[in-house]
Amino acid sequence: MKGRPKLYTNYQKETAILNTTTQKVWALLGLLLLIISSFYLSQYWMFLVTTALLISIAAWGLNIVSGFAGQISLAHGAFIGIGTYVSAVLGGVGSAYIRGYELDMLIWLPLAGIVPALVGLMVAPLAVRLKGLNLGLVTLGLVYISSFIFSNWKSVTGGSGVGRKTARLKIFGIDFNDGFYLGSYHIEKNQFIFFLSLLLFILAGAGIKNLMRSKIGRAYAAIRDRDIAAEAIGINLYRYKASAFALSSFYAGVSGAIIFLMSGGVDPSQFNLVYSVTFIAIVIIGGAGTVLGPLFGAVFFSLIPGVIKSLIHFFGAYGQLLPLHPTQIERLIFALLLIGFLIFEPRGLWGVWFRLRNYFKAWPFSY
Repeated sequence: MKGRPKLYTNYQKETAILNTTTQKVWALLGLLLLIISSFYLSQYWMFLVTTALLISIAAWGLNIVSGFAGQISLAHGAFIGIGTYVSAVLGGVGSAYIRGYELDMLIWLPLAGIVPALVGLMVAPLAVRLKGLNLGLVTLGLVYISSFIFSNWKSVTGGSGVGRKTARLKIFGIDFNDGFYLGSYHIEKNQFIFFLSLLLFILAGAGIKNLMRSKIGRAYAAIRDRDIAAEAIGINLYRYKASAFALSSFYAGVSGAIIFLMSGGVDPSQFNLVYSVTFIAIVIIGGAGTVLGPLFGAVFFSLIPGVIKSLIHFFGAYGQLLPLHPTQIERLIFALLLIGFLIFEPRGLWGVWFRLRNYFKAWPFSY
């Protein structure tokens, strides 16, 4: 409408994935920046950025079941572990003691999401009958069960303290573990994983946005706000809670299948309770129940080690005098921010961004 460019005239435009020109421009600039920077970043920063993209996918998965559907889950790390080991068995190299079938990534990557999703469906009957802390305790039990299985199923995981190699990057029979040449430019393995992660990140982000504006997303919100009222208006609690756990586990499994490719190995002890709680903290710091919140939290969590190390290096001898190790500083900052956001800004970094955006949109007025 002339004179009112920000006035929506239909529901489809208002709920579009990128519903303003500003969002489209920023999304395009961000994508171009990521692609261009991949040719100039050091291996360390490439690792951090790729980790941020993959952790965003996993955090989006947790946000589906906890942020959108309102179900407490402490077992997200276990589902990431299931996806990791499905990919390692199907796509990894076997030996006399460890299973590995060296299948194509087009086979093991979808199955790394499907198998955890099927396991997530097993939680659905409990999710319908339990909620709140009771459901949280059940998922806590899943963490310990999965840790026991991961530590003792040595033909799959290699056993605690030993571990195993992850899947090989083989697509259409072509092995990309040593990289490949694009003309005269050599694309290294980690750079290839970055582009693969970026593609998965875009697909996962579009899926979350579409989920939010769909009938399923509205049903999740109704269950989160008041499940009894949701059931009274005809929402099938079993179906939607089951789908929430399945989708959440699918995202977790796919991200887990790729996260450990850069290191080349995985140990069962990594998928413990602390690992699951870390993802809860990422979602809370970013902003639960929002699309951008888990992205903000994942970027902050993944890049803060690099920022701290860069600051210590910048201050030189003064940075070396700090009484804490960079890892300890990182954990301290993360813990303080978690406490601070819970007290002062429950909507997390997304809430801060939302306030700043509205302030500048309304400026110079205060309303």
